[in-house]
Amino acid sequence: MTTWAEFAAAAPEMAALGSELRAKFGLAFLATVRKDGSPRVHPVCPFVVRGRLFIATDPRSPKRHDLKRDGRYVLHMLPGENDAEFQVRGRARLVEDAQTKAMVLAEGPEAGVQPDGALLNLKPEELLFEYDVVEALSGHWENVGKPDTYPVRRRWRERDA
Repeated sequence: MTTWAEFAAAAPEMAALGSELRAKFGLAFLATVRKDGSPRVHPVCPFVVRGRLFIATDPRSPKRHDLKRDGRYVLHMLPGENDAEFQVRGRARLVEDAQTKAMVLAEGPEAGVQPDGALLNLKPEELLFEYDVVEALSGHWENVGKPDTYPVRRRWRERDA
């Protein structure tokens, strides 16, 4: 399992873009796998505490079943300048230990969770999932608006670390 901090150490430019887009919008799209194998997409508010990537989930959300049964996910941040894109893929696991949940509840707001403070109201009854990083993809466009516009794409995989 590669944490966000380990990914950031191995691919600092990519992680910086992901952090920038996460901080700018505070919102991303999480794709999970339904029981029938089809994808399900959810708007979420990801955050990093102590170098670990988390998403809090309402206990009634359908994604909780998806992640408990099959932890595979893709998290795609909203586009930034020059259509900058960032996504990570990996496995999520339900945080069941009280110490980790208490740490996130205590330190999340100070960790710059949301520009608008939305997660200051993180509720103890919410399910907390931690997301490892198996692969990251980023991209942006160079020379935007010119005839020689071209994409710049990067890929990092856990096995590359």
